[in-house]
Formats: sequence, C-alpha cells, structure tokens
Amino acid sequence: MNKKKKKHRIIFYLPVFGFGGASESIIKLAKFLSDHNFSVSLISIGKNVHKKYLKKIGCEVHELNTSRALFSIFLLRNLIKKDLNKEYFQTTLISNIHYANIISLISCFGLKGVKIIFTERSSLHELFIKGNFLKFIKNRLIYYMAKILYKHANLVIANSKYEKNFIKKRFKVKNIKHIYPPSISKIKPSYKTNKNHNNLKKIIYVGNLFREKGAITIVKAVSRIKNDLNLVLEIYGEGYEKRNIKNFIMQNKLSKKIFFKGFHKDKSKIFKNKDLFINASWYEGLPNALVQSINNNIFPICSKSPGGNSEVIKYGKLGLYFTAGDSNDLKKKILFFFKKKFQLNEKLRINHLKNFTEEKSNREYLMTLKNIK
Repeated sequence: MNKKKKKHRIIFYLPVFGFGGASESIIKLAKFLSDHNFSVSLISIGKNVHKKYLKKIGCEVHELNTSRALFSIFLLRNLIKKDLNKEYFQTTLISNIHYANIISLISCFGLKGVKIIFTERSSLHELFIKGNFLKFIKNRLIYYMAKILYKHANLVIANSKYEKNFIKKRFKVKNIKHIYPPSISKIKPSYKTNKNHNNLKKIIYVGNLFREKGAITIVKAVSRIKNDLNLVLEIYGEGYEKRNIKNFIMQNKLSKKIFFKGFHKDKSKIFKNKDLFINASWYEGLPNALVQSINNNIFPICSKSPGGNSEVIKYGKLGLYFTAGDSNDLKKKILFFFKKKFQLNEKLRINHLKNFTEEKSNREYLMTLKNIK
C-alpha cells in the first residue's frame, strides 16, 4: 500500500457550493485538513464557484451533472464506492444541511467502511417556515425523514448549542455535539475609528438577500426613522429578494438612505467606520457576519430567532435583540442604541470571540475526525 492510500479520506457533500457561510466554513476546514495529511474531496450539484482555489490547495472537486439533489443519490454512491476501493486508512463522508444528510445516508446504504457525519449548518426551523403547499409538503417530509434517520449517523455536528439541543431532544440523537464555525481568522484589538463623521449614522447589513434573511425588515425600520436620524444603510449581499427591497426603497423615497454594495471578500473594508450591524433572520445556524461585526468592534442588533444568534451576542451582553420580522420593534432598538451610545465591553468581547476562531473550529473537527467511531 503506497503512502497516499494510508491517508484518511474526507468527502464533503454540499449540494450548493456558492458564497454563503456554509461554503466558506467548509473551504477553510478543507484546507486545514489537507495541510494535515488528509485526502479531501468536495462534491456539489452543478458548479462549485470555488473549484479553482480548492484544486490549488490540493483538494479534489466533483460537480455532479444533475438538476436536483434527489437525483444525486446514485452518482454520490458511485463516488463513495470508488474511494472505498482505493483502501484509504479511513473514509468519512461529511454532509451538510438536512436534505443533503438524508441523501448521504441513503447513498451509503449497505456500504461498509464509510463513516457518516451529519452537519447542520443552518437550522431545522427552516422546515417550519410557511410557503406554498408543495414546499410545505416537501419540508415536512424532510423533517420526518430526518427524525428517523439522524440517529443512524456516526455523529451529528450542529453549528450552535441551540441546534444541538433541539436535535438531541426532538430526534433522540445521542451521538451529537456542537462545533462553532470558523467565523474569524484572528481576534482584532479595539481601535479608534472615524465613526459618526458629520454626525452621519452608518448601519450595515451583510448576508444573502433571501426572504428568510429578513433584510426587508431592516429597510422598513429605516423608513420609520429616516426623519429622526441622519443615517444610511449599506446592504452587502445578493439574492432574489433584492428586487422586492428595491421596489420598497423606490416607493418610500429611500434611495438617498439605502445603498446596495453587492458581495465583498474584504470584510475589514465592509465594517470600517460603521456604527451598527443588524441581523434580521427568521432563523440562523451560526451567522459569520454577526461574529465578524463584533470582531470589528461594531455593535450588533439581531433578531431573537431560532439558532445561534443569542450565543454570538452572549445572550444580550454583546448586543441587543429585537423580535424577528417586527420592523417597529427594530426601529425602537435602533433609536435606543443611538440614544444610549452603547459600546462593546472589550474584555468580554475578546474572551468571547475565542470561541469562533478558525483555529479553534478546525482543531475541534480534527480531534473529532481522529476519534470518530
């Protein structure tokens, strides 16, 4: 057996490899594991936008030619069987998000020698969001299949304590733990900025512009206080909800108050000289941007929703809450923040951020993979 085949084989399965937090976390972990003598393969449905970089760092990339995740079962199974035939020291499949977890377990049915880890990088509360009838049926089916199948994985890893406890209680899963994602590379010290230059208040939103992310709630709150404060809102992100948000901005004459900035990789520039960060999601896994706002010493207001928001702001010690979807409540919290001029406690901020570093997250995954049974 040659040296290559003595490696531990890690297969990441994420149907959509785009610019979201899940993809970002997996890429960081893939590089870390590759640097520690693991053989890493990443599988997506269709195009992986990070393919060039992943190959550069020594990872294999497979883009399955199918239109839906459901149709990937046999393609995924064939790739796993090929890896098992290569006689790696161990083969571990790490799937990401509920429906992909179900597909992964079905794909591995009857295959001996593969360890299966389910990761929940979002929140299963996503499956309770109301939509059209077909989506309702689909989400309910996923939920009940997860309830049956999650206990059969070798391990389930949640992105937050909240989600770990939810899965443990609802699905009766015993082999479960939480590992926070690698939201920051290093902890930044406090520094003085030119905030409030000319008394202009700068608010920032960072994230995908999807309905469940609640960006429209922030825009509506800004419209309620546009005459009370000299402020601007900068929106960093893209998504299908952008058109609806733009229509609201036009109808309410907010074009001089709200600006779309698209995607930016340089987070230090995004957060520079900002006063307030807002997360308005209906549910969350563990939001990287919320952690990054605190790391950049930007005070956050976040929705009190299912998932990891509360853990990031240390249950109100490093931020304010508002009721998800309630723009009037958010308006009150924005005005309250600027009136009181809240600042983040520096000692508490630095100590808390140690939980969300890239090094800590990757090391926890490394120890987990070395000890998986």
